Amino acid sequence: MAFSTLFFVAMVDLSGYRFARRLSSVFAQRERGFTLIELMVVVVILGVLATVALPSFLNQATHSKQARALKYVGMVNRAQQAFFVENSRFAISTTELGFTNENAPLDYTYTMTAGVSGFEITSTQAMPTNPALRGYAGVVFATVDPSGLARLGTVICQGATADVPAPTPITVEGQVQIANCNTL
Repeated sequence: MAFSTLFFVAMVDLSGYRFARRLSSVFAQRERGFTLIELMVVVVILGVLATVALPSFLNQATHSKQARALKYVGMVNRAQQAFFVENSRFAISTTELGFTNENAPLDYTYTMTAGVSGFEITSTQAMPTNPALRGYAGVVFATVDPSGLARLGTVICQGATADVPAPTPITVEGQVQIANCNTL
């Protein structure tokens, strides 16, 4: 049995028909995607931006933490002044001032010291737990001016990075001055 294959080709005249244009060039541009070079350029640009922005961001975060500690030391100083006016002495703890440990900003530990060398003085130290931060000390002192009136003074000292200042009260011509203090 032999099979024979016959091909029948018919010629059709299609000249009277209109064919739609291929819109593939329009769709091809929309659905094309990105080339590897374009993606690499974007990655390089993002890398440069991150290299420039990251140190600035970290610097601002450090400043924010230091500002919170500075604000807290200032708040304790003002509370000490009010406490002295009401009680004729300085408080020996933040709980006596009405502060709880939850109020204190993180990244620092806080201590209070009472007067030394016969001065009416108190000091609040903010010791950084992170060595990249600066330390602070707030000092509140009471003096009597030449006319016999009591005066309250306050100062906030800033230490170097990872260092807490050690302000020292001294008397100069009957007035209290704070030595070893880089004041703000």
